[in-house]
Amino acid sequence: MLFALPFLFPALLALPTDTSIVNLQQDGIEVEVSLEPIDFLVGDTLFLQIKAIAPDGIQLALHNDETFGSFTIVDTTTLLDIPSEEGRIWNWSIHLDTFDASTTALDGIALEWTQGTGEKGTLLIDSIPVTVNTILGEITKETSIRSIKEHVPLFSRNSTPSIIVSSIAFCSLCLLLFRFSKGKKQLPSPHVRAMADIANLKNTNFEVHSFYTSLSDIVRHYLEGQFKIAATGQTTREFLNAAKQNNRLEHFDRESLGSFLVAADLVKFAKHEPGDTCSNDALKKAELFIEETSKVTA
Repeated sequence: MLFALPFLFPALLALPTDTSIVNLQQDGIEVEVSLEPIDFLVGDTLFLQIKAIAPDGIQLALHNDETFGSFTIVDTTTLLDIPSEEGRIWNWSIHLDTFDASTTALDGIALEWTQGTGEKGTLLIDSIPVTVNTILGEITKETSIRSIKEHVPLFSRNSTPSIIVSSIAFCSLCLLLFRFSKGKKQLPSPHVRAMADIANLKNTNFEVHSFYTSLSDIVRHYLEGQFKIAATGQTTREFLNAAKQNNRLEHFDRESLGSFLVAADLVKFAKHEPGDTCSNDALKKAELFIEETSKVTA
């Protein structure tokens, strides 16, 4: 037996153009799921609204493990089921975000129902197509992306700059430790080290892949020292999910960081080759992020 659900079906003309709606009728339960927006920048917050009406005697629960596919649940508000003439009305309001620029759909949404007799069931919501954009914008559409190489020699010509940078960084660290042990000078703060490394990077003529690898490593090492977040041993997605748990990083800081690291990953792993303008923009974004977050106190 299906129930009328007038509150779930407002006039479509009143809906935002950047909203997707999915309707489901199953097991006597009617569900409407809306997602806004569906075309967004990586790291942006999305609003997911789930409304359902079920017969009396049926309990509904939203199944989740803090994620829906590649989307992470930032916040959830659940309204108590409200009695009505048609049954009981349930509402969930959820804020999501994702730092996975390759995702094309929001999926994994399921409602579990239970009757007083012990009978159970699950309502699976259809996937909602989405478009995730990065700070590279239209550049990725105008530039060809080379396929990933099957094998890369450990000591190739392209790896030479990275080896040089690593050697310089190691020698610099040894020198700093030596001076510190002699009591002549304290180790510089993560902010000072990061800005010095960026200044050195500006004066070094790297090929694109090594440049973005070095810049990404500078930002990751800064975050480890400044916020005690394990950054260098994790994937971008693992690290950004961990960063969400640090209450010293504001939401807009995490959005900026996510956009920067995803853009760097496109260059490092998808072999995207941005121009000088994009590289200079990446330097400015890294400097701005470090300067702004260095002012945060515990």
